[in-house]
Amino acid sequence: MKRLLIISLLFFVNIVNADDRAVRISTKIMKTENRVALVIGNNNYQGVLSKLRNPINDASAIRDILKSKNFKVIYKTNSGKRDMREALKEFYREIKKGGVGFFYFSGHGIEMDGQNYLIPIDAKIDEKSDAEYEAISLNKVTKRIQNAKNRLNIVVLDACRNDPFSRSVGTGGLAKSEPIGLFVSYSTGAGSVASDGKDGENGLFTKSLIKYMQQPLDLQDVFQKTREDVYDSSNQRQFPAIYNQTIRGKFYFTLPTESSITQINSTKKSRSKHIVKEDTQPKNDSSLTFGEEMDDDFENFMNDMK
Repeated sequence: MKRLLIISLLFFVNIVNADDRAVRISTKIMKTENRVALVIGNNNYQGVLSKLRNPINDASAIRDILKSKNFKVIYKTNSGKRDMREALKEFYREIKKGGVGFFYFSGHGIEMDGQNYLIPIDAKIDEKSDAEYEAISLNKVTKRIQNAKNRLNIVVLDACRNDPFSRSVGTGGLAKSEPIGLFVSYSTGAGSVASDGKDGENGLFTKSLIKYMQQPLDLQDVFQKTREDVYDSSNQRQFPAIYNQTIRGKFYFTLPTESSITQINSTKKSRSKHIVKEDTQPKNDSSLTFGEEMDDDFENFMNDMK
């Protein structure tokens, strides 16, 4: 058994070294590839939808961090339907040039008959069914993004996923959306409310996201650590959803340096040695197997997503 674990360790070390080479190649490409973002923050809603406190604060903070990471940023605040559509057209044109696209929306969102809609501030929505004509279809947006066929696209929706028309026909706030080739993150789980934060501050999700975007972390790790922060800071009331359907390569908002790559891989190797040492010790028969632990974790995740 011990021999098998040692062989497994050597295999893991080879994977880490291969990953190290892949990261170095990826970062070389990412230094020069096209980076374009569309950032929209809507506060000043009219009609039956409540005004929001901090979407513009969140959007401006995301704009600033993206600019510092060499993104060309198309930035809109308190946008009406026409303005949002024009901004999206510009975004589609830019990402067709290749590279990485990043779409961020902070404001009201709604789901109707399985379709997601992002709501402009001038939308005349008196009941949920009006969304089809008055709002921007997220499903159409993601389809256009997919059709651009650039290397990677990231969609971040900092919107509540509860239903502002809960007495009307429908199933809730924004529904799950995970088109192939996209990385999609919601600030909270389905049917839940995202913390808007205090006046003049950032919401909980955006505050955590910005913190990890400034660290040399892979895309998945940025959003995983953001999720952990938000979940803990909200006393387990807000659980960001992540749908990683990416195909082509890694991505870093903050490119790793030579020293950070070495440090990360040293940590991985150290952890693997620790695991081997633990596995050579006698086990308590009452402990969960790895498969059982994974099943338990997945069940808890699905429960949080309901």
